[in-house]
Amino acid sequence: MKITAVKTKTYLYPYKEGEEFANGIRWNRARSCVLVIVETDEGITGYGESDSAGAPPEVTACIVEKYIGPLVIGMDPMCVEAVWSHVYSHCDKNGRRGMAIAALSGVDIALWDIMGKALGQPVYRLLGGAHDRLEAYHSGGFYHVHDDPAAEAERGLAANYRSFKMKMGRLGLRDEIKRIESVRRAIGDGCRLMVDANNAYTKKDAMKLLRPLEDLGVFWFEEPVSTDLPEDSAEIARSTSVAIAGYETEHTAFGFRRIIECGAVDIVQCDAIRAGGITELRKIAAISQAWGKMCTGHIFSSGLSLLANMHFIAGHAVCSLLECEANPNPLRTEMFKDYRLTVESDGFVSLPQKPGLGAEIDFDAIEQWRIQ
Repeated sequence: MKITAVKTKTYLYPYKEGEEFANGIRWNRARSCVLVIVETDEGITGYGESDSAGAPPEVTACIVEKYIGPLVIGMDPMCVEAVWSHVYSHCDKNGRRGMAIAALSGVDIALWDIMGKALGQPVYRLLGGAHDRLEAYHSGGFYHVHDDPAAEAERGLAANYRSFKMKMGRLGLRDEIKRIESVRRAIGDGCRLMVDANNAYTKKDAMKLLRPLEDLGVFWFEEPVSTDLPEDSAEIARSTSVAIAGYETEHTAFGFRRIIECGAVDIVQCDAIRAGGITELRKIAAISQAWGKMCTGHIFSSGLSLLANMHFIAGHAVCSLLECEANPNPLRTEMFKDYRLTVESDGFVSLPQKPGLGAEIDFDAIEQWRIQ
């Protein structure tokens, strides 16, 4: 089998005024998707997604089609390591992080989709099949015009979630603790609660938050400081019983090795559409396991991002917890003809069992948001 074409389709869903939301450092006014399509000479087509990294999605799409595509056409899509290494070797001067790796990520995910379809197996089984169900967590608590994270958490409880994550970082320290206290009261002491600062704090301010977070029984404190300051994160981790999680803004196993070895994280978070695709996330999981760290996926994009990270997490014993974002995003919820994420009564999600990523894209349903 040979790769014959690498194509993209880009999508943008703009939020209406009043629907926008923010994390600790920036507002989200639209949702985008760079859909990657890899075709083969045997008629099997694979689909993946590349992170747009906050830029117009056409930028990443251009890298996929104009740079990576010509490098991989003619290669065997089943040889995912050969393809990944070949492309990465050409990124030595133009982007061993950032958009180049995000572009490679989408191509790599599409190759795993092809492999699963060719072998008649869901991707998570090809990766090892450690889990066929994953505990889902409600990822919300963003800052809205009408901000009520406790009410949102209560809706999550009604939807069967038993683990919750909320944002922090935009308000003063005391006001942030009040927000977290309101969510803890809403979900009770029996549910897991995590907080995510999206790199908003200095080490000094993050340290001031540790005792209140411990008192509230917070399970993890995500990305307290900049990804570029792993030593600061390591000092925070040594100072608290709360697990430090991160860093979703890192790329490749080389970058994650650095933050793991220096003790910057207790829980490793990587994203299949950003950090190098499923091929590279396997290596990140192996490094995490060797250092005794739990690993999980970061998920904040379309339905393809959800499926790719879901299969990665389910494939590895060291991985756990599935992030399920609470904000409206039709590029996630309306993307597939035959799959809808369903949180079961015990708070778990079952893996798709069809070959490849396990779902058929409904191009007609999402066409209205396509960038022409």
